[in-house]
Amino acid sequence: MPAFHKILVPLDSSELSERVLDAALGTAAWSGAELILLHVMPEGASLEHETSTTDLNVIDQEIDDMLAKARARGTSALLPDRSRVRAEVRAGNVVDAIAAAVEELMVDLVIMGTHGRKGVVEMVTGSTTEQALRRVPASVFVVRPQGYPYLRD
Repeated sequence: MPAFHKILVPLDSSELSERVLDAALGTAAWSGAELILLHVMPEGASLEHETSTTDLNVIDQEIDDMLAKARARGTSALLPDRSRVRAEVRAGNVVDAIAAAVEELMVDLVIMGTHGRKGVVEMVTGSTTEQALRRVPASVFVVRPQGYPYLRD
């Protein structure tokens, strides 16, 4: 029996997303879990049928591209079956979208990155990752930008 059944991975277009995706791919392959890649569009973005169908096709192609890049980075042994990887698109506040997706999709693990920013807003409200940690009713695995220091040569 797998340790996790559904893993949610909120991704943005940062370099950190590659590290997050590698961690998620390995965890999904090891546990046999379904991998749900979450893309959150800004508040006010339209998810109407005509546009969203095109966006989902583009995002599905992006998933294939991300998996191909992971293979090129040498993580091919860690890739789950492509049928176990899908995209979810939401619009609105990122933390609200993550929390809603976890509950609606019955996710048991969220794997996300933290950029480690320390601006005034983050000092008051906490980073997106810190806010998600407080709100999400699932385990959260956080990937740091510097990676896994204990694995360095």
